[in-house]
Amino acid sequence: MLTVAAVFGIGFVIAREMSDLPSRVTPRAVEDRSVTFAGGTVTCATLFGDGCDIDAQLAFDRWGGQLDVFASRDLGPWGRGLSAPEVAKLGLQACDTASMPGRTFLEFVETARIDHPDASSPQLSPFWDEAGRVLCPSA
Repeated sequence: MLTVAAVFGIGFVIAREMSDLPSRVTPRAVEDRSVTFAGGTVTCATLFGDGCDIDAQLAFDRWGGQLDVFASRDLGPWGRGLSAPEVAKLGLQACDTASMPGRTFLEFVETARIDHPDASSPQLSPFWDEAGRVLCPSA
């Protein structure tokens, strides 16, 4: 009987500790990094506005420091026609995709076509290639 009470007591303590766990977890702070890009100092929010969700913010914080160098690369005729925020977003999306194990250029194309549904693979290829060379070579 004493063994049953001890097991029950230990189970109760473990259950109690587990129920308190979420309240002890502190949310991970997201850095609000500023970088030089397109002739000024920008943050994720100033560059993308409402498009600066948690994924964009994390990518910006990780790779944003190289955006100016990335945007100065030859991104092809289609890429030259895009705005600075569009170039930055595609570059960060390429890095984000490349940093995920098993993800390839094909997944980047799918992601890029959310904002640019008519973009072809050849038009997006320079973004993927240059992101891997300049923006996030270790991704």
